[in-house]
Formats: sequence, C-alpha cells, structure tokens
Amino acid sequence: MSYPIITPSYFQELAEDTSLEEKIQYIVLTSPSAVEYAFPLYQKPFIKKLMSIKDVLSFKMTNLKPEHETEFAKHGEELMTKFPQLRRYWDFKVLTMQIMQNRSYDFDRRMLLLNYAYKTLQGMLDKTEGEEQDKYVSVFLRDMNVPKHQESVMKYFESIKPNYAYSLCDGLSLLRVLPESEEYNKLLDTVFGNINCDRAMKEFKFDQNVYMPMRKEYDEFLKGREHYIEQVMVNYVWTYCMPYADSTSSLWDNFIFFNTLYNTLKVLLICATYGAEDKDEAFVNAVSEFDSALRRTKGSIVKLIAAANAKEGLATNGDMAILSLS
Repeated sequence: MSYPIITPSYFQELAEDTSLEEKIQYIVLTSPSAVEYAFPLYQKPFIKKLMSIKDVLSFKMTNLKPEHETEFAKHGEELMTKFPQLRRYWDFKVLTMQIMQNRSYDFDRRMLLLNYAYKTLQGMLDKTEGEEQDKYVSVFLRDMNVPKHQESVMKYFESIKPNYAYSLCDGLSLLRVLPESEEYNKLLDTVFGNINCDRAMKEFKFDQNVYMPMRKEYDEFLKGREHYIEQVMVNYVWTYCMPYADSTSSLWDNFIFFNTLYNTLKVLLICATYGAEDKDEAFVNAVSEFDSALRRTKGSIVKLIAAANAKEGLATNGDMAILSLS
C-alpha cells in the first residue's frame, strides 16, 4: 500500500513566498494513512491567504519516494496497532472533508451533518466488529454523500432550537481558561468589554439586548465572506488530524472537541469584530490569537473539553446540535 504525502494546493506558493517579512511556518504530521502538511493558523499572512480563496480548498496527493515510504508506512502500522480505531482514519477524514466543504448547506448545518455522522459511526464502532462492522460503515459512508439522505438527516434535527445564552456562555468559558499572553489578554479585553461581561464572573449573564445586535452585525459582515469560516475550520481538520485529534479518545469525544472549537470561534468572532472599523483585520487578529492560545494549552485539549462537557451533562448529540445552531 502506498503512503502518500498530502499538501494544500497553495503549499509551495506560501512556503516559498519571499515577499513576507517572516517565512510562513508549516508542520508535518504523520497520520496513520499519510504524511500531512499543514499551516498553523496563528500566522496572520496565512489567515489572509485563506480569506482570499473563495473556492473550496484543494489538496494534492503525491507518493513518497520508495526509500522513505517503508519507514513512514511502518510508523502508520504501529499507530493502528496501538490505537485500532485509527484503522478508519482516512475514510472518516474524507467524510469529514466532504461534509465541511458541502456548500449546499450553511456551515451551522454542515456541523449538524458531521454530528449525525460521528454519532452514528460511534454506535457502529461500539456495537459491531469485523466484517459486519465493515459492511455497516461502508454503506453509511456511501449514503452520507447522497443529497436525499442528507435532507433526511436535516429532518432529524428539525426540533432543535438555538440557545444563544448557552452558546455564548460556553464559548466565553473556554476563551477565558486558555493560556494567556499579553496579546491574547488584549483580545479578551475587547471580547468581554463588547459583551459587557466581567471575565472573573463565576457565571456569565446573558443580555439579549446586547448580544443579538452583535450577532446581527456579524452576520452582515459575513455576507459574501461565508468562506472565511469554512476555510478556517477545514484547516483545523488538518492541523488537528481530525477525525482523531486525540487518538486515545473516542470518535464522539473528538467531535465534542471540534464542535466546541467551532462554537467558541463563532462567539469570539462575533464579539471581537463588533464595532471594529476594519472587521477583516479584527477577524485575522482574533483567529491568530485564538490559535496561539490553543497551542499553548498543555495536555490533550480534546480530553479537557470532553470531560468538561460530560461533567456538566452537556455531551449528547442534542447538546452539540444546539451549539452548532446558536
């Protein structure tokens, strides 16, 4: 079996750009199925590059040279032996990308599709094995790409209503516990100042008269810029090696992390861009500082987020759907 290298289509352009004051850094990740190149989002020139790409992001696949392939393939086999769930890493990653870039739905609803997919697949992984599991998973992966099936999935979530207080408080709670820096503190001062909340409060108070106008302004800003969020979240699929950002955690716990990441990013951007004269620049700064803070986190952020949700009794697919829609 070949062991490919996966790179963004714009990789060479950015990696060799000599016009930038600082060279853009990239990371090389060895997944169970490939060597994956990705750019961390703390780099502002990279964020601006993503914002400039209106089409879906594309990726190139090339094969390793034979003399290097054996070494990486062996490492991939070792990963799958140690963590058997990673055997389906690539199949689930392809599904994740197909859903994340499905522009038939807005991004909130793409997260609902991913919610349904991960929850259903987790059930199959838990309750079946061997050839039976292979059959169920293969059929499900095929069906998830059928538009009529996707429409039926949307009906599954019809009764779910947004809860903006829950979404805001959940997002603010994560933002304030991420490791600090001088620049990140400045960002949080803007966020909490705009929403009129004290960072030290044990429980945040939700004032819809403050927050809902902020959401409206943000929605207006995103008109014609809907691809901004898609590109950022697609990049996180790669930098966090989704669907298994934490290979020791369940598929569903990894979704809880990814969905919480999306909600927190949304809350951050609503609050950080509010009233900004240059909202594009505010967007870039917020994403950059948020990514930097995530990377300063010690331990598994997947486990930390999943455990926090479980402790609060907010780890069901319904809870996650409410976050996505809020």
